[in-house]
Amino acid sequence: MSGWIWKKLKILIVDDENSKVVEIFSVLSNSGIIREDIVVVTTGSAALKELRNEYFDLLIVDMYLPNRIGEAPSMSGGVELLKRIRRGGDVTPPEYIFGLTSNLEAMEISKEEFAAQSWQLEEVSAVKTGWKLKLMEKLRYLKAREEYHLLEAGKASEQKSVKYDLLLVCALQEPELSALLKVSNGEWSVVSFPGDPHLYWHADLNSGATTIRAIALCLPQMGLVAAGVSVSKAVTLFKPRVVAMSGICAGRKGDCKLGDAIGVNLTWDYGSGKFTEVDGSVVFEPAPFQAPATARVVGVLTEIRADATEIGNIYRDSPGYRPASVPEFHVAPMGSGAAVQNHKEFFSGVVTQQRKILGVDMEAFAVAWAAHEALEPQPHWLVIKSVVDFADGTKDSEIQGFGSYFSARLLILAIEKLFAQKL
Repeated sequence: MSGWIWKKLKILIVDDENSKVVEIFSVLSNSGIIREDIVVVTTGSAALKELRNEYFDLLIVDMYLPNRIGEAPSMSGGVELLKRIRRGGDVTPPEYIFGLTSNLEAMEISKEEFAAQSWQLEEVSAVKTGWKLKLMEKLRYLKAREEYHLLEAGKASEQKSVKYDLLLVCALQEPELSALLKVSNGEWSVVSFPGDPHLYWHADLNSGATTIRAIALCLPQMGLVAAGVSVSKAVTLFKPRVVAMSGICAGRKGDCKLGDAIGVNLTWDYGSGKFTEVDGSVVFEPAPFQAPATARVVGVLTEIRADATEIGNIYRDSPGYRPASVPEFHVAPMGSGAAVQNHKEFFSGVVTQQRKILGVDMEAFAVAWAAHEALEPQPHWLVIKSVVDFADGTKDSEIQGFGSYFSARLLILAIEKLFAQKL
């Protein structure tokens, strides 16, 4: 299956660094933009000439840019072009401007102008690849809006439901989703749907004699609201039998260690309740609804927890940093909240809601609730996350990559076991 292609979206790239232009072209191509709808220039003056002659929906501009051919790039070259576009009546401003640069000094000079206009400004480097997802999301939004206008005008067919067996969800593109797609051994490709600005990946996953049609998404931002809305929409569109999430979380210090993974058997919103006044003090009275995983899911998680050999193999296969000893896999409750927790007293407070709580994150309950409230037949939900901090202010950046890998491998193993049961 392939995504739809909207051929009228015009894009202007202003960049004199060929390697970066090649990367941008790759993102545009994966988003369904054809070569004929892309114009590339290398200087500010050439960009102004193009903007005088034609309207562009999107301008992608480097901040470290020469004004004319033969001149050296200027730290303020990109931002000066944008100021010229804004103050001149001889050019039609693009609807949206997306700034990219590998030069940190040029980025610093441009920040104020971009913030004032609510434009996107992203750093590009070998390790800074998040700009690709943000650019793809912007393209999806622009294309979805155009498709909506076509639907309103009766010139396009309405979206038809496409059924998948499995919906994979991650909060972050890096390192969570990239690790999950990699360990799944699927041939993933980007797909989009008319009227939907969200970015998806899809693949057929082979599990023994079973082929699992899978679709994956990365949340537009972390948190319960983004997770609930995105997963609810995807469940309605794709009718999956299983909704599964991997990633990273905070763990309860003393009961687990960094790198350990938690298979969630129960989750709730620990911020649900009310604030009331007692003896002149404001007191929070929790009133959470707790969503349990299905018996099948808990059975699979329990089976994996008992398989020390397989857990050890997954640990030893880790491609990069890993903890000094084999992590444990726990099956335990995980609370979810709308805010990042970063103080040492957090667990001592939330433990009153569920004494066996082992972890906290910002999305698990929303995923579970979206499955719980889905139209029949409701999918099983499955969440496995790895502990990368203790919600106490301490951070270990090295463990995040391992945690994303470890939870992803365990999630794929659990998915294979679930589908082997002929759901």
